[in-house]
Amino acid sequence: MTSKEMAFDEFWSTLNGNLADQPLQLSTEMDSFYSQPEWTVYRVHYSGIDGYPLFSWISIPSHSTDRQLPALLRMPDYGSVHDVIHTSLRQDAVVMNATHRGQRHSDSSFQAQYPGLLTEGIDRPETFVMLRVFADAMRAVDACLGWIGGDPAPTLVLTGSGLGGALALAAAARYPQVKAVAADTPLALGHPMMIDRKAYPLAEMADYLRVYPDQQDNLLAATAPLNPVRLAAKIDVPVLLSVGRRDQGQCPVSVGSELAAALPDCDLRVYDGGSEGGGHPHEVLKAAWLKTHLGLA
Repeated sequence: MTSKEMAFDEFWSTLNGNLADQPLQLSTEMDSFYSQPEWTVYRVHYSGIDGYPLFSWISIPSHSTDRQLPALLRMPDYGSVHDVIHTSLRQDAVVMNATHRGQRHSDSSFQAQYPGLLTEGIDRPETFVMLRVFADAMRAVDACLGWIGGDPAPTLVLTGSGLGGALALAAAARYPQVKAVAADTPLALGHPMMIDRKAYPLAEMADYLRVYPDQQDNLLAATAPLNPVRLAAKIDVPVLLSVGRRDQGQCPVSVGSELAAALPDCDLRVYDGGSEGGGHPHEVLKAAWLKTHLGLA
């Protein structure tokens, strides 16, 4: 095993241990403003690594008080605000919209900058915020499982776009409770190709190296544990993956093809778009795919 492989395994092992040592401290409160006749929305609070306060939205269908419903967890993409998303699946499944540190409602002690979050504190592992962002995504799975409960736990499916797609894939590699993942143009953090991108958000890496040209090796080493291609072999559930042929800022089609080849069970859809992937046509396809894998078809 090479030193890089050891660092990769060491990072995820340490992260798992840190999450296990931190009490979840899960609490919820109903939100009457966002609740609808078809579903009830709750504000969910819980603790990340080092006790960092995190927030998610969660909803349950109003026709059922049974938490033993299938659950869809949407991981946050690269942006400051994540509100309650619209999805028709909300009427038949538990739906959770997670945030990570620095985003609205999870910004009590740190407010993320866009651009800038990708390289925030990247010179040292203990200050590199994106490592904590991935830990926050794992914690969102803990919170969702803590909500839906049950033994065995109900079906849990993950989805996300951009950074959210990468977070969803990483969580699927760590949690056997995850049964399927729909990832759109997952952010290619940790992949060597990320350092020469001309479009944002990956262009932040090129910006950083323009200012600190001697830091390329350190940058690649710091982000290596987050490389979705490296994580792919540990994901043994169905994955719906979409990429855009003109995408240069999140998941170039060459990285998407490499990722699809590394995933044991992947349905790759390539569209004539950019970082938005397949746009509305793919959203229609994805909704049907999610419905099937949630057991609602």
